[in-house]
Amino acid sequence: MQDPGPLKCRGRNDEFRKRRRIVVDDRIVDIVKRVGLEGLYRTPGREIDHNLITAFVERWRFETHTFHVPHGETTITLQNVEVLFGIPIDGETIVGTTDLKWKDECQSLLGIATNDTTLKGQRIQIKKLLEKIDEGLPDGAAEVVVHQYERCYILALLADTIFADKSGDRVHTMWLQMLRDLRNSPQYSWGSACLAWLYRELCRATDRGASQIG
Repeated sequence: MQDPGPLKCRGRNDEFRKRRRIVVDDRIVDIVKRVGLEGLYRTPGREIDHNLITAFVERWRFETHTFHVPHGETTITLQNVEVLFGIPIDGETIVGTTDLKWKDECQSLLGIATNDTTLKGQRIQIKKLLEKIDEGLPDGAAEVVVHQYERCYILALLADTIFADKSGDRVHTMWLQMLRDLRNSPQYSWGSACLAWLYRELCRATDRGASQIG
């Protein structure tokens, strides 16, 4: 049987990484801190070692969510997530509904009018978020405009760091439900959601014939 080679790790958005440090508007950074995601804002870009990740996937056991290595079993824990990303592991559970009118949600919460190309199902093109980010925020912008801009930035940030998947150029809009109230944002356990997402991606990558991992 032919060796399929290393898994392709779908990193996201060199274009977004160019913009991350450009966003230094205190209005935006303050809200990033308020929702508990300052650690992601400060997370540096990373080089992806496809062969190393493939080796880990080959040792992943979805029945136990552990890596089987020569000295025994090991896994990634919530504490690891907290230390590496600096995001909260305590707080409200991240749950929501998928039964929403997503075009209306994008218009209301992001200030972006979508069509069937820019929004497929519940996933929006990241380039639409980047276009909004590139517009910048004028001085004296209304709170609703600041919050729409902030959600675009945070959604792109989540896609680039803890919630990458294999779509390559889109991000799930379900996270907007956690960003609805940016004035009095609840404290969510983003670390728990990150770990659950990682476990799912590792389990999917172990499927026979898988060639990519998010």
